[in-house]
Amino acid sequence: MNLPFAALVVADPLAVVIQPGTIPVTGVAFDTRDLRPGDVFVCRRGFNLDSHAYIEAALQAGAAGIVAERAVAASPDVGVALVPDGRRALAALARCFWGYPDRRLGMVGVTGTDGKTTTTRLIGWMLRAYGVSTGELTTISVRIGSAERAKGTRLTTPEAPVAAKYLHAMVDAGTDWAVLEVASHALALARVDGFNFNRAVVTNVTHEHLDLHGDLAGYRRAKRHLLELLDATPDGPRGKAAVLNADDPVAAGFRAGLGAPVITFGLEQPADVRATFRTEASGALTVEGTSPWGAWRAETPLLGSINAANVAAALACVGSITGEVGPGVAALAEFPPVPGRMEVVRRGQPFQVVVDFAHTPHALAGRLTELRATTAGRLIVVFGSAGEQDRAKRPMLGAVAARLADLAVIADEDPRREPPRDIAEAIVAGGRAVPGGAAFEIVLDRRQAITYAMRLARAGDTVLLTGKGHEPNIIYDGYEIPWNERQAAEDALAAAGYGPG
Repeated sequence: MNLPFAALVVADPLAVVIQPGTIPVTGVAFDTRDLRPGDVFVCRRGFNLDSHAYIEAALQAGAAGIVAERAVAASPDVGVALVPDGRRALAALARCFWGYPDRRLGMVGVTGTDGKTTTTRLIGWMLRAYGVSTGELTTISVRIGSAERAKGTRLTTPEAPVAAKYLHAMVDAGTDWAVLEVASHALALARVDGFNFNRAVVTNVTHEHLDLHGDLAGYRRAKRHLLELLDATPDGPRGKAAVLNADDPVAAGFRAGLGAPVITFGLEQPADVRATFRTEASGALTVEGTSPWGAWRAETPLLGSINAANVAAALACVGSITGEVGPGVAALAEFPPVPGRMEVVRRGQPFQVVVDFAHTPHALAGRLTELRATTAGRLIVVFGSAGEQDRAKRPMLGAVAARLADLAVIADEDPRREPPRDIAEAIVAGGRAVPGGAAFEIVLDRRQAITYAMRLARAGDTVLLTGKGHEPNIIYDGYEIPWNERQAAEDALAAAGYGPG
């Protein structure tokens, strides 16, 4: 795919072409390590790096053009353009280069503090029951056609050139609808700016990522930006709708001033899609309720009330697309569990072991509350908190564990450049402020922490391993180690003498 530099840059209406260049554009890049000859290099100012410092490296690597926020010197054959905001320009140029694939697909964006990955996958799974070809882009993987693979990045929502490339591949594969997990980082940092969304789902909005957003108000503004993108999407045959959680005051409040139609879902408050649930003896969920498309009842292998809410959210979205819910609901009986999301580990042990991704105070409280209801003995939780991120939530996590668990084992969870013990002590300080709360132990090595918890567990206990979920590594200062939380749990159970389940 080749484009003249000026024809690409016009995608950003605020861009000023300084020199058009003569080299055909064959790609859009934001990192010189990935830049190939013929790519346009788009400069952005980040938190730790300003990529304007790498313009010379981009030119030496064969960049066909430079898009920057300040003056650039380059040979006449290289295109140069100035833009006020490199991040927004990157999204605009990426969409243009890949032929605006978001306009050629039905687009669902799913955001929220908790439940994004599962809800995204539920929507894709249910739509396929109607013969709708779907693509998915989640924290865990990307699905294009019938093929699912790892994304190769830990970013929930990739940078705009990567996302646009995936969407283009979905178009080529004959996809009808793309379902994207959209993180607050992506919304605040313009990774999906300008993308057309036909449906926007908000699961809930609690406390997370204040390291980026500054305060809760900033975090909420970032989440609401998905609805602004929905409103900005032109009306068309696929229609538009916002799907909001009636039980969450912040999410429900997002409807104020919204131009798109709203569909609500909830377990407690009146809602368009109202759900109730019960936990079966196997631990799986039966969820049922009412909707604008009729009453419904779903049997699922999922665990926990959070997944009942996720089912209701997905059903509301799918119903708004298909105009019925029967086939989608029936398909939920075979929905495959999402890796690292309330995932049960069985190896013949007489206690319950669950792997989950909960890493916010609200999510941790929800998981512990749910597991307490099914635990006859002690509730043991192994968790930590990521370094260089939201420090305010660390004592909050400790307080939640102190109130709802019997023993909390604090372990590494991507400490990055922070001293791991400092992170752990901040969590423990929050826990010790709760009178009569759970006992705390710090075992920084996560594998040792899991082994310790398994050796302590007795019949009737539950061990919850949370915070890592599906993630394939633990990040330290300058290096990372491969990681598989489920495998670590199975290894620890084997070391404790338990055989295959």
